[in-house]
Amino acid sequence: MTDCVFVRGLEFEGNHGYTAAERRGTRRFRVNLTIELSLAAAAASDRIADTVDYWKVSEVVVGLGTRSTFRLLEALAGAIGHKIQELYPRARVAIELEKLAPPCPGVPAACGVRLVLPAVET
Repeated sequence: MTDCVFVRGLEFEGNHGYTAAERRGTRRFRVNLTIELSLAAAAASDRIADTVDYWKVSEVVVGLGTRSTFRLLEALAGAIGHKIQELYPRARVAIELEKLAPPCPGVPAACGVRLVLPAVET
């Protein structure tokens, strides 16, 4: 198992959806993040500068989710992942993004995507 910092169950309301009708109203979304990178330095130093600040990461997710509009969940997940990698370029980022109670036949509790971005080579 690789070292990681994770954020589970982060929720926000946003105007995302393929149709104009979906984008006119807000819907609830849930995000689970896994940010993989070595935590050895933080374990030794006890300094937040040596790890992932999950407060900053949560702020990125909520900011993008509430202030932007995307048609596809894949695009929103990609924007979240790329923004996190701007802060932590050596990290591998996995994003699970769910649209809660989507307007689909059968009334699913959630539909979503999982996107994994490899660490950026520097």
